[in-house]
Amino acid sequence: MEVCLFCRLFYLNLAWFIASWLLYYIIGAKRMGGSGTSRKWLVNYWGMVFTGMLLTWFIPFSINTMFWAGIGIIILGLLVFSLTYFAMREHPEKKKAVVDWGIYAMFRHPLVMGSNIGILGVIVAGWNPSSTLYIVLCVYFAVYVLFNRFAMRNEEKRNIERFGQEYVDYMKKVPRFLPRRRRLNMEV
Repeated sequence: MEVCLFCRLFYLNLAWFIASWLLYYIIGAKRMGGSGTSRKWLVNYWGMVFTGMLLTWFIPFSINTMFWAGIGIIILGLLVFSLTYFAMREHPEKKKAVVDWGIYAMFRHPLVMGSNIGILGVIVAGWNPSSTLYIVLCVYFAVYVLFNRFAMRNEEKRNIERFGQEYVDYMKKVPRFLPRRRRLNMEV
């Protein structure tokens, strides 16, 4: 595997991170504000982001098939971010407190899913299972996904406090992370 001397996974990680924030400003997701995440969760989140950036600084990548597959996965993650931000724009006909349209009608935490997909893309782009640091990065990803799972539960508790029964009803009809397969009602 031939490695570019100045190709560090850090730059790809930073590029997708910046692109996701630029999409937020370009699309104008005005309903962003969330449920008022606690300081503890914010500190942990930024700690996880910093750790991921630091790890990727030490991992080189090659421009090969896995790199391009990773780029495709990152683009998919950015697409999920875009759909999420479009759903969070102000809609005059939809002044409801709980956003339950667009991508939010399929699952409750599309930003988390977009983030996980983006980081997975970075990991795939830097494919090098013979590197110890790459294995550490894969373990970091597993911990990041687990952290997000706990963060989603925390956010749901805060949303129940904030929106009440409306959010509980939303939770009953929309899955947390992965869309459910819809059952076909076959009438004979």
